[in-house]
Amino acid sequence: MARPRSEEARRKALNAAMDLIVERGVAHLTIEEVAARSGVAKTTIYRHWPERASLIIDTVRATFEHVGTPDTGTLRGDLEAFFGGLVRADLSGNVGKMMPCLVDAAQRDPEIGHLLDVIGAERRRPILTMVERAQARGELPAELDPDVVVGTIVGPIVFRKLVWRQPIDERYLAGCLDIALAGLGATAPVR
Repeated sequence: MARPRSEEARRKALNAAMDLIVERGVAHLTIEEVAARSGVAKTTIYRHWPERASLIIDTVRATFEHVGTPDTGTLRGDLEAFFGGLVRADLSGNVGKMMPCLVDAAQRDPEIGHLLDVIGAERRRPILTMVERAQARGELPAELDPDVVVGTIVGPIVFRKLVWRQPIDERYLAGCLDIALAGLGATAPVR
């Protein structure tokens, strides 16, 4: 267990690193800047993170919140609960501001690329579970490829955030879900 003072220094350094990444991007982050911004000695920072990459990885990990897998009984309800929490926790906050520079850095840094792959899989897993439950309940045809369904739902949200660099609000989210679910429902066989 970390000493309280050590944990406080760690938290301050992570917060400073997050602010610097949001402001200037991953490529320009230095231990010196983190030390100056956080008030934590460089030696303390190096004790927690022997190299810059490990600081970046821990900063990203500390910023992402755990997102559960809602089970409201309907796909629409599950998706609204999931994305509503995700919009508040990730996409509209510092994570949403960090994502474009992380995607850019991942093109050149295999560790950051791997981190984004892991985080992407963690964020995809709950949606895949919701889709599979909807298929089991008969809300979606069982023959639909769950990966295609997830892409159909998530694609417009990620596109707006990463390509257009626009905020995701409740109205936009509701519109995306309306269109995706209507389209997916149109694929259902007539009963």
